[in-house]
Amino acid sequence: MVGATAVIVPTERTSPGERFFFYYALTLLALVLIGFAPSFFARLAFQQESMPFYLHLHGAVLTAWFVLLVTQALLVRNANAALHRQLGRFFVAYGVIVVVGGLMATLNYVPRALDAGTSFEMDMADVNPQQAAGVPFLNFAATIVWVNIGSVVGFALLLVLAVLSRAKADSHKRFMLFASVSIIPPAVARISRIVADTEQGPFIPLVLLMLVLAIVIYDYRQQKKPHRATLISVAILVAINATAGLIAVSPWGQAFVKSLA
Repeated sequence: MVGATAVIVPTERTSPGERFFFYYALTLLALVLIGFAPSFFARLAFQQESMPFYLHLHGAVLTAWFVLLVTQALLVRNANAALHRQLGRFFVAYGVIVVVGGLMATLNYVPRALDAGTSFEMDMADVNPQQAAGVPFLNFAATIVWVNIGSVVGFALLLVLAVLSRAKADSHKRFMLFASVSIIPPAVARISRIVADTEQGPFIPLVLLMLVLAIVIYDYRQQKKPHRATLISVAILVAINATAGLIAVSPWGQAFVKSLA
């Protein structure tokens, strides 16, 4: 995808693959549009309360990433390698903006909640029962902050790998998709609120698992084993999320969250 150096010519063999990556990117964009429809794209229809400008900016930045992802996948599918490479240079630079936008929203989560009257000792059932219940806000906020930081770190690492492997189209495309999957959980969480009226339960992990398994199954259909880039990507995401979870429950991890107030 980003900055690919080889012209990809559609053939009987490669065409199904290009369709897969295009529709996968389109699925990620659909998850974003559906998940954030009530709180961002159709706020007026859902009569949501106003939100600060930086969250509008954050939403626009992240949505544009997925629009660009679909655009790049479509260009490859249509064998427009020249425009794909030109847009790829911008795509990489835009990835830096995505990292900044993600951290901007995450690091402002705690002060925004406290300004709204929440305290660290308050039960999440009294803050937002759709997000959690029976959990102190401090514990919930620590999980949100550190998992989101981990998602941004995973996104950045996988984007770097995508750039480094741009001459190897199969690896490059997988790294790009997994980088995008790393920042999709907030959208999936919002969809969980819509379909299950809560972010607790199996919905979120099941959807994320399905997104990963879709690429693994595609690998098996294409080459009878997981692609090396798929294995690396899954390992990175699992390691980062496990680390983020451990930090979130640690004393210094929670102390950091308190320092954001």
